[in-house]
Amino acid sequence: MKISEEKFNYIYDKFLQELFNVAYGYTKNVDDSNDIVHNSFVKLLKANISLETDNDIKYYLIRIVINESIDFLKSSYKKSTIRDNELIMNTSDSIDDDSFENINYAVSILPEKYKTVIILHYYNLMKIDEIAEVLNISDSAVKKRLERARKKLKESLEGNE
Repeated sequence: MKISEEKFNYIYDKFLQELFNVAYGYTKNVDDSNDIVHNSFVKLLKANISLETDNDIKYYLIRIVINESIDFLKSSYKKSTIRDNELIMNTSDSIDDDSFENINYAVSILPEKYKTVIILHYYNLMKIDEIAEVLNISDSAVKKRLERARKKLKESLEGNE
């Protein structure tokens, strides 16, 4: 797929923040999230696929960001980095620092399939049908994963109190 500079700039401006939110949901680090998002845009430019609509492009990029984030978390580099909660701390005044840390930790230890739906739904504010399309699963599977993820989060958070 050959993308013009104008089209690329449009795509970049339109989806940058949303993709960043997905990456940040995994890494909890601004710099690492920016790297992942930029790598994803490079992969889009190099891809030899046909994407017709903005939604096709968006879902393709989200899938790349998810995969890049998971790969990053598995890398040995991640084990030596410090967590950065700057973004979350700037978004809400109603939850204290310890609660944020507990929630972040609880999300980070979820199995990948649950972590992904939580990040897309709550951090990225995607609807059930959008998540289903990105993950290539049914709406009911997304709902079930969200239900199970919420249950695991609740159990984890109640265990920390």
